[in-house]
Amino acid sequence: MKADRLTPFCLAIALVILVLPLPAFAQQSDTVVAETEGSAPTKSGFTEGPSLEMGDSVTEDLAVDDVDVGAVLRFPRFENFFQPWFDWKKRLNEKYGLKLQFSYQGLYQEADETLTGVDIGAAGRGEFQGTWTLVGRNTKNPGLLSFRVENRHAYGSKIPPTQLGSQFGSATQTGSGFSDFGTAVTEVAWRQTLLDGDLQFVAGKISGVSWYNAFSLSSAKRGFQNLGLRTSLSKPGPGRGLGGGFAVRLGEQFVALAGIHDANARTPDNPFDTIDEKEFYYSAEFRWFPTTFDRRRFDQVRVQIWHQDERTAAGIPSDQGITFVASRLFNDAWMPFVFGGVSDGKASIYEADLVAGVAFAFNTVHRAARDALAFAVGWGRPADDTLREQWTSEVFYRFQLVERLAITPSAQYIVNPASNPSETEVWVLGLRGRLTF
Repeated sequence: MKADRLTPFCLAIALVILVLPLPAFAQQSDTVVAETEGSAPTKSGFTEGPSLEMGDSVTEDLAVDDVDVGAVLRFPRFENFFQPWFDWKKRLNEKYGLKLQFSYQGLYQEADETLTGVDIGAAGRGEFQGTWTLVGRNTKNPGLLSFRVENRHAYGSKIPPTQLGSQFGSATQTGSGFSDFGTAVTEVAWRQTLLDGDLQFVAGKISGVSWYNAFSLSSAKRGFQNLGLRTSLSKPGPGRGLGGGFAVRLGEQFVALAGIHDANARTPDNPFDTIDEKEFYYSAEFRWFPTTFDRRRFDQVRVQIWHQDERTAAGIPSDQGITFVASRLFNDAWMPFVFGGVSDGKASIYEADLVAGVAFAFNTVHRAARDALAFAVGWGRPADDTLREQWTSEVFYRFQLVERLAITPSAQYIVNPASNPSETEVWVLGLRGRLTF
């Protein structure tokens, strides 16, 4: 598909998502929206606070992971044993404004074809994170400190899943977020809300990725595992480093956001090591919520424009581009989505890409737990014109096995790995586990 034909095609798909009535889905369910916006029971009483990002953000994890969604297997004595822990976290938040969370997630992936003979990637990711509201607690204008400490490690002699795709020539990581950099402080930031919630800003060591072109399945811990199906790779992806930004709410359905990030940042490194190079990633995003602001995680359209300075030491020229994402939740169960982007193709993995998919959340018999089934397929034209266009698809099913432990089997099907002309198709099977407490 030519670049000049991509934008009209993307806009047409987005329009269909926004206006499609889907009259056949008459059976209502309250599982998706209610469980993620504070009306459902929670373990520690956490509700969503000021947040500009989605994906693997601290504030997103605190709000979503505290929801009590039940489980396939219930062990009342075991659950009651840990209830004092959640009660203590609730008291800590009520008395001091401090929210804490621990999580551990592991990912195992295996490919059926490789160039190197290495066909397995496996790694774990432990996190301690939280927010501490130090100003304006219990008001519409809180100021809080967000923080995260991580340990990412490969299992045994295995490579981490972030490196598995390169073993068979994929342009995208098959298991993004599961690397092996060891222990690092990956976020320390101040978040401030003003004007009764209409103005927010953040500054510190933050993500330059989860802010933009994100939707509710952009998390490597809860959503798709392939990076190319989580966000448009027509834009750069700097690591977590020094940066800042602000968002302004324009009425009930619109938000404008802008940010600046260190273009050379690497997530596990000291953020002051690269800021002196004064090479930045600039971005502005306009967001429209076609239904209500409370459903912004699901019903949204985002358009982003970005520019990145030349990265002299890395030998990467300056670049710019545009991305978009649109999703819409119907009957609190079905959510089609589409995203993509185009760029000059000098600083990103893809010059142009387009991804479309659908997710379905549903209750299962005899329990209130939310299961999620999702499928996506994406096309990408590499920025390196010596590589071929790649098609990537993934299907996953996430279910709550026991309380606080989610299991996610997945299958990826990659056609024409970009840098491997000897293969036309590769399968990658995966199994992810996530424990939160």
